[in-house]
Amino acid sequence: MRMILKHATYLGADHRLHTQDIRVSGSVISQIQETLEPNEKERVIDCSPFIVLPALADCHVHTPDTLLRGVHRDMPLASWGDDSKQGQLQQKLYAYLDGAVGKEEFKTLVLYSYMQYLRSGVGFIVETGQADNSSSILQECAQQIGLKALVDYYDEYPPKTPPSATVSQGTHLPEEEDLTPSLLEEVRKRCLKDHPYLMTHCLETPWRRAQAQDKFGMSSIELLAKKHMLDKRSILFHCVEASEQDIVLLSEHQATVVHCPISNTLSGGGNMNLCAMLQQKINITLGTDYLSHDLWETMRATYGELKQGMRPQLYDARTVMDMATRNAALIARETSYQGTIEEGSGADLLFLNAHHAISPIIDTDEFSNATHNLLIHARPSLITHVMINGNWVIRHREFVTVDEQEILKSYAEIVDKLFPGDE
Repeated sequence: MRMILKHATYLGADHRLHTQDIRVSGSVISQIQETLEPNEKERVIDCSPFIVLPALADCHVHTPDTLLRGVHRDMPLASWGDDSKQGQLQQKLYAYLDGAVGKEEFKTLVLYSYMQYLRSGVGFIVETGQADNSSSILQECAQQIGLKALVDYYDEYPPKTPPSATVSQGTHLPEEEDLTPSLLEEVRKRCLKDHPYLMTHCLETPWRRAQAQDKFGMSSIELLAKKHMLDKRSILFHCVEASEQDIVLLSEHQATVVHCPISNTLSGGGNMNLCAMLQQKINITLGTDYLSHDLWETMRATYGELKQGMRPQLYDARTVMDMATRNAALIARETSYQGTIEEGSGADLLFLNAHHAISPIIDTDEFSNATHNLLIHARPSLITHVMINGNWVIRHREFVTVDEQEILKSYAEIVDKLFPGDE
């Protein structure tokens, strides 16, 4: 697709608002100038009503998870799936997702979740799934709806399904409670072969830290470093219980940490030492994790944490915006997601009808509140169009790539079947 986005007010890589013309050639932003003249085959889109942002990156999601809303209410992670009435309900739903659900129903559940991500402005996800042996369907649905993704294939890696231009693939280290020396060696050999992205829930709770300590005499971060499995292609979710020594190792090995403040708060897992990690220049991205698909909520929670930190003036809205966009580029290279609007970047864009909602905008050489106001006041409801990889995914708030009404209808039928009103 070739087009010119005319009179586009966009958030640049310098965190300032600029009004220029943007040329999109195929999947890439090829040119940005004050004025661009269209070629014969180029469509011209008037962007004067909008503020254009890079699509967001949600770097820790479990799909499909919406059937489990409220099912884990007030229950600690270590007790999930136990023999209580609540645990038995969880077991029933886990069993459904792992085996009883048919492929078409499962695709409906996945596409329903993916619509929520895209409506929130998310263009790239790190997908760790929810059901066994479902990674190929997750990849298929991401490609169908137009979402860029890094999909965790667990021990199915290397997968039979090839990667695509918009979906890359990784593997998994079992969580601390499941990890054994033999499993660790199995994953280590898998990583030696072709060095895939390696992801895991890491030091999420004191219980999980204790599991690693009891089995291996060290934290899981120390263990990964010792086994030469900690590097730029390591993606660690949560890290709430990371010690000062762990944080130094993360920095030295240039791993990516995914901060999930809403999930951590609701699960009672505690708060990651965010400021200490920033001071060590660790690459930090953001994730919604589980049941909540609003990354803006996660961004604002992160901003609040920074304001409560030791040095509240050192990190600001620009820091958080980077976590939700460009910081993901390190783990999204194979999909061409870069999280910036500049020449050569992937054309992954949000169009917000937001001028009045975030005003007044003050953007001078001496002072700018543009990024701050976008972070605090932007909402998914303001997103009018979404472009991923140079293609429209949402246009005038309607999906272009899938039949939204059919998905909603099918999703409602699944919910009614699983939770009939007369029970």
